[in-house]
Amino acid sequence: MSRFLIAASALTLAASASAAVSWLPTSPLFQIGDDLDIFTDSSLAVETTDNLYSQAVATSATFFTVSPGITLEYGRETGFEVILLARRGFVQFTDSSLSNLNDERDLLSGKVRFSTGGPLTLALDSSYRETARNDDLAQQGITGAVIGTNLLRQVNYSHLLEADYRLSEKVQLGVGVSRAYNHYKDPTTVVNGALQTFNTNALTETDAVSVPVDIEYQAFEKLWFGLRYQREQTDYSAAPYFDSSGAARAALPGRLNKDFYGLTTRGQLTESGKLNATARLGWLDFQNEGAASDGVASWSVTLNHVLTDKLSHNLTLSRDVTASSTGGQNDTTAYTYGMNMNAGEGLTLNLSVTRNETDALNAGTLTAVSTMVYTLGADFRYNSNLTFNAGYNFTESRIANNAAGNFSSNTLTLSAAFRY
Repeated sequence: MSRFLIAASALTLAASASAAVSWLPTSPLFQIGDDLDIFTDSSLAVETTDNLYSQAVATSATFFTVSPGITLEYGRETGFEVILLARRGFVQFTDSSLSNLNDERDLLSGKVRFSTGGPLTLALDSSYRETARNDDLAQQGITGAVIGTNLLRQVNYSHLLEADYRLSEKVQLGVGVSRAYNHYKDPTTVVNGALQTFNTNALTETDAVSVPVDIEYQAFEKLWFGLRYQREQTDYSAAPYFDSSGAARAALPGRLNKDFYGLTTRGQLTESGKLNATARLGWLDFQNEGAASDGVASWSVTLNHVLTDKLSHNLTLSRDVTASSTGGQNDTTAYTYGMNMNAGEGLTLNLSVTRNETDALNAGTLTAVSTMVYTLGADFRYNSNLTFNAGYNFTESRIANNAAGNFSSNTLTLSAAFRY
């Protein structure tokens, strides 16, 4: 803990010391021609938690993450804009007993926007991210009895192409194609007596392709209503598998098919512009191959309300059925309330409370998981190059009829980001 306090003090002092670099010329670091800017885009973070693995039996840890990076921006705020980011995070744990968790994690992302004022608008987003956390698995009811006391390392890919075409002054057609998939990397061997397995033995990897089609009508100056149809297919594949007994991996379902039919709205709900909404409400049909089809009401609603010049809050409600990390499906209902306050020049305070209710169905067994997440944060923008962040997170998860899998965790994070 002493090392954590030293790191926290160093970040605090950095705010004062940053004035010493005010003589630096205006960023970007390099400029090529009139349209291409190159920035350094780096960060330093220290995180301390009393439950590193999101397990019933908690393990405390403190670690530093140094993330040097670079950003290329072409045609910023023009009709054709390209942004590319490359960053590598070097993770170092302070406890020597956790040194085997020291890691390097890459992040690559790209964005392309085409909007020249004509009827057609195109957007392309793509990312590659390496992570090492268990939170998402814990919220599906996956406990240490399944994966052992280990961090699950993943590579996550996400690609999205969107096209909007204005058919008339008030009617717009939108089509999207997205793909998101993951791979587990560097599996850990779990020893249980004479039996040895990988910590990924019970897990699956998913590959989801989604195609939404929207048609919208501009009923008022800043309010749209529309219809949506969305088709989604998720394929399952086995995560890295090893069993010293020679046991074979259980068969997986081939695919989860989903069809959504619904209504949409977005824009200002009041003339003052203080209340805004983005909403999708309708019916979802879904079927795992080899199983009977089913259907549920599905929605995603976000309301944003400006209370004062300094204070705003928001509410998000959602329900969806998704493929799970154990080859089944999750029916999840989520509620999030958030508040943001402009507390002073460059200083923003925020809080959020999220409740997730998940019914996880796997191999005919239904598991109910309830998770509460409380977050407090503060962001301070010292100048255009330097920002500081502090955040606290409390997570509590409860699994019905399996008290041994319940857990809670407290996490405190301090970070600084430098862009030049």
